[in-house]
Amino acid sequence: MISEEIADNRHFVAELTEGKSTRREVEISFFVWNINEIDIVNQRFSVRFNMYASWVEDTKNIQVPEGSARFEEFMFWNPQLRFTNLFESDSDEHEAWYRVFGHDSTSSAGIKASEMNSYEGDRVRIMYCQRLQGVFHEGFELHNFPFDLQHLHIGVTTSWDHDAVAISFDNKKLTRVSSAALTSQTWNLACPRLMSYKDDWDEKSLPLLSQSTDSATGVRYCRAYLALTITRRPNFIMWNVMVIMTLVGFFSFATYALEPEELGDRQAVVLTLVLTTVAYKYVTTSMMPEISYVTMMDVVIYSCMFLQAFMMLGICISANIYDPNRTFDFMSAGFLFIGWFAILIWFAIRSIYLSKSRSKYIYRCDRKLGELQCGVGEKVAGKFYNSAAAPPM
Repeated sequence: MISEEIADNRHFVAELTEGKSTRREVEISFFVWNINEIDIVNQRFSVRFNMYASWVEDTKNIQVPEGSARFEEFMFWNPQLRFTNLFESDSDEHEAWYRVFGHDSTSSAGIKASEMNSYEGDRVRIMYCQRLQGVFHEGFELHNFPFDLQHLHIGVTTSWDHDAVAISFDNKKLTRVSSAALTSQTWNLACPRLMSYKDDWDEKSLPLLSQSTDSATGVRYCRAYLALTITRRPNFIMWNVMVIMTLVGFFSFATYALEPEELGDRQAVVLTLVLTTVAYKYVTTSMMPEISYVTMMDVVIYSCMFLQAFMMLGICISANIYDPNRTFDFMSAGFLFIGWFAILIWFAIRSIYLSKSRSKYIYRCDRKLGELQCGVGEKVAGKFYNSAAAPPM
């Protein structure tokens, strides 16, 4: 049973891809300058980028006053593009401009505003460009922390009804990411995903249509997303949390070096290590937003807490029963050790699996982007990273 939202998106995509639509097509592309301040706790990220939006227009609909030195917004139809998850933008970093090209021309020179009234072609391609520094909301998925993979979405929509305008990515002016876009020591950057009705979209992706309940008039709007792909470098968490938690778990078994009759000393050892475990739980909590599920690292920390809780229960029972051979003591220690060791083995196997899964997913992203933008089915990640200081115009 599929949801109504998925069914609506399927129908929308099918109608557009089968050529039954009379909607105006607005094609977008991006050049990403830099990505910074990836704030997991507040679920935000900051990015500076250029966005280009182009559409075909009849020459007769363009009104350019004589003597105009540049194109202005009032001269053209306005696609009314906006960002779905923009939290705040830096007005000092915001710039916008227009360019006009011949409809079938491959030249990058374009048509000047002073030449527009004498242009003989029936149609032209309008390109709206803007540079923006903005902070965007993002719901991070942290089930696999610290081996998580994230998509930083920049959602684009329009104020025109979805029956009037459709948004997709431009396969002529490619979306690119600066080679110096991400300088973080915590994250690695991979090829982005381009999500629109004719690009890299599936039913698990973000919806291409807004909900009718989101509008006072019940109107629905088309959407497209640039999904910047990043993967966490797990070494910091592994060395500073996982290794310490592993040692704390094994140190807990030092309590069995004491005789069962020395209950106070045994409890002191366990309680000291419980406090250490709780402290490390607070360390990992400070790295996370308020989430309603348990992460992979949480499983290890909570397992250590349960290990110490059962250990405390076991030594209390051992101190109050007659057991000269310490049979119960050693059996409980053995069962707890097997359980703790099993958790560590699970974590190791899961870590290897997730590392390989991330590599395969990144390869598929690279391949898909290559098919969309270059028409090839091979790994072409290098083609989408621009080492130049300025974006392609």
